[in-house]
Amino acid sequence: MADAQAPTSDVPAAEQELCQSEPLESGEKELHRAVAWLSLLVDATLAPLSGESTTCSCAGDTCCCLEESVADLNRYSTYLQMHVFIKQADDIQKNLFEVVSDRKNNAASVASFLFTCQPYFNHLESTARNSLNVNDPLSESVRFQLLTFSQILCHKLENLLLTCASNELLSLDETEPHGISHFHIGQFGYGPLRVTIFRYCQLTPYLAQVDTGLHKRMRWNVDQLGEVKTDTEHYFLCCENVDTLSGGVVRMWSIGQWIQVSPETDDIDDWILCRIPQGTYLKRVILGSEEPSCRDATDCLLQLLMDWK
Repeated sequence: MADAQAPTSDVPAAEQELCQSEPLESGEKELHRAVAWLSLLVDATLAPLSGESTTCSCAGDTCCCLEESVADLNRYSTYLQMHVFIKQADDIQKNLFEVVSDRKNNAASVASFLFTCQPYFNHLESTARNSLNVNDPLSESVRFQLLTFSQILCHKLENLLLTCASNELLSLDETEPHGISHFHIGQFGYGPLRVTIFRYCQLTPYLAQVDTGLHKRMRWNVDQLGEVKTDTEHYFLCCENVDTLSGGVVRMWSIGQWIQVSPETDDIDDWILCRIPQGTYLKRVILGSEEPSCRDATDCLLQLLMDWK
């Protein structure tokens, strides 16, 4: 998956290297990344001692140098936590290959692990995106970094599921009772809205029983929070093959909204009797032929929601 590159104007070289790197199996490269982070912390913490003056230049009661050092430490802690989950994913994959079990138990084990990752994803997304609502938002480089952590872990979990599925340890079919077709990758508030993000492990038919030509890659549940009830809208990142004027075919990506067809009402009895809900795809924005990253796709959805709300 191709991700956008980090802005280089105000990002230290060590941070650029961290943001642009992918999760690596090599312990030496992982150590190199940790050293880069520690270098940043040392620079932020000890810089006043290396100059001619040891007096903090900050005015007032609040020391911004200390605040920046604490912020760096918090980010490094977040980085280490990401690698804890990456290590756990490796351990789970190894255990699934070594222990003979059925798909139901394998799916339960993986689903439990995915659930434990949810608070971490929520922290990354809410910290990065909720800052857009406040008067003192995060710098773009810090926001980019947090969302990059989210993408790295998402990529790792996706690979875990794909590897297990390719070895028939579990199923990615969303029509199977114990299939794991998608997983939660974050939740955040945006004004009166609550946005929950899901990632599909692979291109999945938009409708389970009808071939629409559309395949979904992400889903966003957008809750309009009200005093009486919560209204929920569903948006998808989808792709479809489109014929070109030259006679070829190109895959085009778009974000669209789920429009409910059946059941026609919100009555609970109708939903119980409906085996598989059916809906149409209302295309809201065309993104082009290149698949966007999770970060960029969510940014695009938020811009869409901002224009409407």
